Amino acid sequence: MSAGGYNIFMVDDSETALGFARALLVEAGHHVEMTTDPTTAIDQMKKAPPELILLDVMMPKLNGFELCAMIQKDPVLSDIPVIMASAKAYESDQQKARRLGASGYIVKPFSMEQFNAVTQSMNSMIVSTWGVRGTLPMPQEGYIRFGGHTSCYSLQFSDDRYLVFDAGTGIKSLSNALMKESGRRLTLDMFITHPHWDHINGFPFFAPLYVPGNEIRVYGARQDDTDFETLLTQQMDGVYFPVTAREFGSHVTFHEIGEQVLEIDNIRVSTLLLKHPGHCLGYRVDHGGRSLCYITDNELYPPDSEFADEEFMGQLADFCRGTNVLIHDSTYFDTEYPRRLHWGHSSLSQVCRLAHMAEAERLWIHHHDPDQNDYDIQCKLEFCTEMLEGMGSSTQPVLPREGRSETV
Repeated sequence: MSAGGYNIFMVDDSETALGFARALLVEAGHHVEMTTDPTTAIDQMKKAPPELILLDVMMPKLNGFELCAMIQKDPVLSDIPVIMASAKAYESDQQKARRLGASGYIVKPFSMEQFNAVTQSMNSMIVSTWGVRGTLPMPQEGYIRFGGHTSCYSLQFSDDRYLVFDAGTGIKSLSNALMKESGRRLTLDMFITHPHWDHINGFPFFAPLYVPGNEIRVYGARQDDTDFETLLTQQMDGVYFPVTAREFGSHVTFHEIGEQVLEIDNIRVSTLLLKHPGHCLGYRVDHGGRSLCYITDNELYPPDSEFADEEFMGQLADFCRGTNVLIHDSTYFDTEYPRRLHWGHSSLSQVCRLAHMAEAERLWIHHHDPDQNDYDIQCKLEFCTEMLEGMGSSTQPVLPREGRSETV
């Protein structure tokens, strides 16, 4: 956005609607060009590409959805954020706009407060922490300052679009938060790193699974001869859990993935196989020029170890290159690690080395051993701070806490 506001190009077949919106936006300091002819809009925008495109939905000859799809395919205009504007407030239209690559949706007639809310959040990602521990939850005094639940994080986007990473016991707190927002259908994509208990045993307690009208897509890798859906739902076969997957009221689908790149409603999710027993995936999310990497569980062998794999270290550093937030398995102090060799988890020094190599903005210290209390975890932050400073690294170490949210 320029110092004087956005350079905006508006397309609307109604001269009255254009005049009202233009007056509102110009008064707020934005520069506005416009047309009532959607068939010539792309040629006009390419002559002087704007910083933001505002499209009406209901237009003759070429509707806003069709025009949005054409903009996304144009090499000159595809990186420019598009906001759909319509008098229709239907959720189905808003979902369609997301699928076509729109960065926001606003209901006409709009106020500047509504416009500012959409533009300020259209490329944002809000990460929330629901579980930071590994192996076992630790709900006892001296172990819950940073949270006692096992792995779960969520990413919320500007239009209440959610991605969820892992379904440890922390997902119950996320479930509680989402269920408070009753009356709104939920569209959610859940990514499981691997099927060890501390990453999936909260799944049956995720209440949105049982709500009709929700759409929940669950992604993860198969394990040898066992398909991914079975890995998740066999813990609900009536022997281990009294409610089976047949009780799901939502539209729940399971998707097997490996190393690949997925595009989900203008959000890019990349995956990488990690060094951990079985098939374990790491995830990178890119959206609106911001990124987050979720890498747990993963073993980084020291460079002087006979098992060192510097090629993998370089590959992982490239995968995480320049990320704003790197959430990485930081299970062991260096003094603990030799007794846990090949357990599939990393020592703090190697995690710091990775974060520095990847030029990560922030390193989130994640996946604490059950025997580590609050004091031990605080010491992890002090260790990483000292080590990264010694490397001359710009990476800032962080101790995530359950129930906290921040913008990436």
